[in-house]
Amino acid sequence: MKGKEKYNITVRDLPPVLRGFWNQVDNPNFSIANVLCALVCFSAMSPRLVFRYAYDRVMHHLLLQCIVVGQSSDGKSFSRNVYKLILAPLLALDHEAEMQELEYAELKRTKGQSKDKPKEPVTVKRCLMKFTKNKIVKRAHMFVRKYGEPLSFFIYTDELSTLVERRGSYGDLRDIGKLAYDWGSETSVDTNCDASYNATVDINWCSIYNTTPKILYKYLDKDACESGNVNRIIFALLGDLLGEPAPEFRELTNDELALVHHWQDVLMGETYGDNDNLQPVKEIPMGWLDKDVKAWCTRQREMIGKTCSNAHNCFYKRASTSAARLAAIAYHLWDENEKQRNHVRRLYYFFADYILHNQLLLFGKMYEQTIVNITGDAVDEGDDNVPLYDQMPKRFSREQLKAKVKQLELGTLPRQFLFKWLRKKLIHEVEGEKDVYEKNGL
Repeated sequence: MKGKEKYNITVRDLPPVLRGFWNQVDNPNFSIANVLCALVCFSAMSPRLVFRYAYDRVMHHLLLQCIVVGQSSDGKSFSRNVYKLILAPLLALDHEAEMQELEYAELKRTKGQSKDKPKEPVTVKRCLMKFTKNKIVKRAHMFVRKYGEPLSFFIYTDELSTLVERRGSYGDLRDIGKLAYDWGSETSVDTNCDASYNATVDINWCSIYNTTPKILYKYLDKDACESGNVNRIIFALLGDLLGEPAPEFRELTNDELALVHHWQDVLMGETYGDNDNLQPVKEIPMGWLDKDVKAWCTRQREMIGKTCSNAHNCFYKRASTSAARLAAIAYHLWDENEKQRNHVRRLYYFFADYILHNQLLLFGKMYEQTIVNITGDAVDEGDDNVPLYDQMPKRFSREQLKAKVKQLELGTLPRQFLFKWLRKKLIHEVEGEKDVYEKNGL
């Protein structure tokens, strides 16, 4: 694979455990979103799995953040069914911990001001639907107190609006979310308040949020776009269902459910030992994917050299990272079978294109406006649009370039295009003709 083509995937490219989610609904946008949600949930069950990404020396954990975007009543709630099905073992453990916390709270209440108050139990909850910064710092520190090292959370919300409308929590959600994407990025609480839980901890999570477009833009405003929230998120777009019913999901068959239960057992066994301790960290061998990652990223840089798109330059790097994480969990769900690597390669290319395309579609213009303070449209990297470089004739003048930039309402100055193209040896200045340039290799 050259990294310059666009790849589609079929059900055959998916590990058997994911095929039921693909075939569960007869709508391609929903099929992709359903599989993405399943991959995020399986990743959330796998905090002891790591892999080495092509451009990093440190190991990557399988941390993925997904937002399902659709209009009200378009059927976004399918993600809740995926979450409750796949993460059932974690939710059961969380329920036990919640019962311990309620019992402690009741016992503490009955003791009143007595000196023999019970000691607070060390409980672990990994699946959260809302939180404050102080509370999640405490819960993350409980991982360390119980196991001696961090684990990852899973954050789910049926409607992002319920968090956005409560300003006290969504700011924490957004701010910590940037750090939660990478293992080792610590969050700290240090106050004089007795009610606060002061600690410095590593907070990591996988997440699925459902939202409408308007609430999405309220949550991810210009500041969040520029500071890195957007490029960490996989946007699953459900498409235009105007005048159409929401797609119906069939029930998974017994055989499909059996595969899900098998992998629940495998992944839980890879996380927890017999004595409620953590299993050793396991590396998924992904070095064979490095050449594909670098080929795709090289292709993006070639395109950016022609378009000078700030948004594309920002978004493609973590689009590749997230796609590689999706490929890693998919390869693990293939039992790390070397014969299936071509399927996983196709998944990487597909998801890298999918993630980047949706980020640019939703936030490309906003990012360009934030970075260079413009009102024109960001360059769309879709198939129907041609980079500025390719729109210019073989020989052109600076004035022709200025006119084209003005016509397309691009936010980059003509001299910046010339500087980039000259440096990358895409063009040369014609000898003896001032401000006239010619493309190389044509």
